[in-house]
Amino acid sequence: MTEDEASTQIKQLRVAGQFDEAVQIGYEHLKTFPKSYKVRGALSWSIYSAKVKGFTEAGNQSRALATAVREIRKLSEPNPYGKISAYVLAVHEAVSLLAEAGRHTVALELLKEIDSTKLMRDVSVFKEKKIPSQLERWYNDLTKALASLEDLSNLKSVCEEALSSGLYKSDEDKVWLRYRLAIALVDTDPASALELIDQVKKIKNESWLIRHRARCLYNLGQQDQAEQECRVALGGVNVKKPEFAIPILEDMFNYTEDDETAVAILQSLRAIRLKNNWSAKSEYEISAKELDCSPADNFDVEETIKRFADGDAFRSQKRDSTDSIPRTRGKSREPEKILGEGVVGVIVRLLPTQPNVAFAKVEGRGDVLISGSSNSSIPWPPEIGTKVRGRLVETLDRKKNKMGAKFVAAEIFP
Repeated sequence: MTEDEASTQIKQLRVAGQFDEAVQIGYEHLKTFPKSYKVRGALSWSIYSAKVKGFTEAGNQSRALATAVREIRKLSEPNPYGKISAYVLAVHEAVSLLAEAGRHTVALELLKEIDSTKLMRDVSVFKEKKIPSQLERWYNDLTKALASLEDLSNLKSVCEEALSSGLYKSDEDKVWLRYRLAIALVDTDPASALELIDQVKKIKNESWLIRHRARCLYNLGQQDQAEQECRVALGGVNVKKPEFAIPILEDMFNYTEDDETAVAILQSLRAIRLKNNWSAKSEYEISAKELDCSPADNFDVEETIKRFADGDAFRSQKRDSTDSIPRTRGKSREPEKILGEGVVGVIVRLLPTQPNVAFAKVEGRGDVLISGSSNSSIPWPPEIGTKVRGRLVETLDRKKNKMGAKFVAAEIFP
């Protein structure tokens, strides 16, 4: 067997969805052709499909995922980089999975192992939409990991480096970097952080952003304005999901000088933890004792949020920011490309950060996105192992800069 035949066999097994066999055969062929870049390349992509893409145990086996990425890098040496790189793609996929699982330290390790000077700066365009370059994605992933770990000093440096790199041309491109730079500056330079937040606010005027605006105002000595901004931020929270209000409520508790307000907010925080069967938080309980609070088991969190939230101000600000964004008119949306009808898949994982999104494994294609909003016949969230059947349509995976697929109009398949 020639090295071309060997690499072709590995690729065929991978394309057929036989990922583990592709890896096994790949390593056997590697013994015969140890220096063949074709065999090593085919094996690298097979490891990506078998051990990285859609890995469902990133929370419990984060090190195994990182080891697989490094395995790909070793096979890709001496040059693991390039426009189409299994190693670079594996890092981004692994970092995304690790972030979803809250394993930010491992994600940061993988990102730091990349030589950013070797990453491509070229952007691509799909249906008139810009797809970020490898270097942009690396900056985005790195700043997200640093922000999650609250490494504010390094976050500031990396955000400033990225913003001065010339990669980000428009205000829309700079949104997340400006936001994360603001987070890094809230306590040390609140005036600069406030200026950055107001730039972001023109494009993304959301509760989480308004909450940080309140933090800036508080650090600038504007306590009343900070408390009002918290009320505006609360106005954007879904009262049916009060856990998303926790950071805002915690800030309001620290800002207010009114004991009645403090008690109501503290009781809300305690009740949210009880509702979710979370353990008691010692800081809450110490304050509850100081304020002589009663048990929070039956406390009405929803009504309390409604009482303090300034929904009218939030909606008004939301309209103002949305109206300020120039929009392209007169362009019709291209019809979705149908990849298959009656396609069967099995639910393999849910996204903890996006409760309305899951992935289903489809034979010969791998993991395919499925959302509750596009598949209303499926009770949500579906259980792992549930079989579904429906239409597959083509999508663009922006993170990986390649075409993907998603289910629409799917149903439970008996």
